[in-house]
Amino acid sequence: MTLSAAPKTGFLLEDFRMFHLSGSSGPVSPHYHDFCKILALQKGSVPYTIEGRSYDLLPGDLVLVDRGEIHCPHVKAGQPYERTILYLSPEFLEQVSPGEPLNQCLIQARYRHSSVLRLEEPERRPLFSLLNRMRESQKNEEAYASSLLNHVLLLEFLICLNRISLDSRAPYLHTGTLHYQVSGLMAYINDHLDEDLSIPLLSRECCLSPYHMMRLFKEETGCTIGSYITQKRLSLARELMASGQNATRACFGAGFSSYSSFLRAYKKRFGETPGRRN
Repeated sequence: MTLSAAPKTGFLLEDFRMFHLSGSSGPVSPHYHDFCKILALQKGSVPYTIEGRSYDLLPGDLVLVDRGEIHCPHVKAGQPYERTILYLSPEFLEQVSPGEPLNQCLIQARYRHSSVLRLEEPERRPLFSLLNRMRESQKNEEAYASSLLNHVLLLEFLICLNRISLDSRAPYLHTGTLHYQVSGLMAYINDHLDEDLSIPLLSRECCLSPYHMMRLFKEETGCTIGSYITQKRLSLARELMASGQNATRACFGAGFSSYSSFLRAYKKRFGETPGRRN
């Protein structure tokens, strides 16, 4: 496994991938990944939105983004934005340590309703030191057992991170706010992806007029209700296909009303048909 820049396709075929970036290439639209993501902010003060909650990140913050979670930074032109990013295979996190899966930090983040850890220096220092050692290791890929060393360093980082996140005193950042009706609406959508999620039904569920509901959702999350539902259903469909279901079963299991609408959305999002997925 080689640590290198993230592929443009956004797919992850290895256990993990790490890269370091400075600055921004332009505005980033809300998006999601089929893999998990951990971002360590090195420099800059950057607003970051995850599942509709906004966080004002500071250097040293650790951002935890699970698969399928819609997120994006809001970086102004010329604004400092240096970060180290880990892309992690969900299967790797679950299987590398049977009985003690290393995705507990992501599960705990959902439970604590916060995707950001703001650690004090004594806790932050060893985690960032491990990330720096991994960065140095990738510069010497030809060295003896470099791939093994990368895995060892990553496992130590993840074990430390999970121990911190599972502590009842873990310093999750709770400045991320989200309108309670939008929060409830998002929870309903995620719990009923395989059911009818029409605008009239959702309007009744959140006790808002369709117009007010759609406007409020866009203001709070940065994307439309329709786009959010489609992205969530695509993420679910890919999970179902990864578990062994064929594309047709995955399409209807994820709540799409027809295979043709699923196919159009899939090709638009991933640039290929479901049958070509590796």
